[in-house]
Amino acid sequence: MRKPTMPESIKIGPHTYAVLRAYRPGANGYCDMDGLRLAVQPRLRRSKAQEVLLHEIMHALTHPTLCGGDKFTDEEFVTGVTPILLQVLQENPGLLSYLAQP
Repeated sequence: MRKPTMPESIKIGPHTYAVLRAYRPGANGYCDMDGLRLAVQPRLRRSKAQEVLLHEIMHALTHPTLCGGDKFTDEEFVTGVTPILLQVLQENPGLLSYLAQP
């Protein structure tokens, strides 16, 4: 059985981010909130690519326009991010399949 592949796009809040395999010197990935792009370095092994993609998604989840501010306590962070993370998982079933398959 083939393992699920990295999704080509992910809906986060009201935005749809393109997911790219792109190299940026000194980084395993990046989140471009203005250009709506999430990037993961192409040569990473699957488990690291999964981790980096989730890391970049978390950057997008914490964007001040989605969470209501740019500095938070732990509780404010969790309260702000939880509904957006739930939406991301519910509206992107391919993402969950990709992240859950080692």
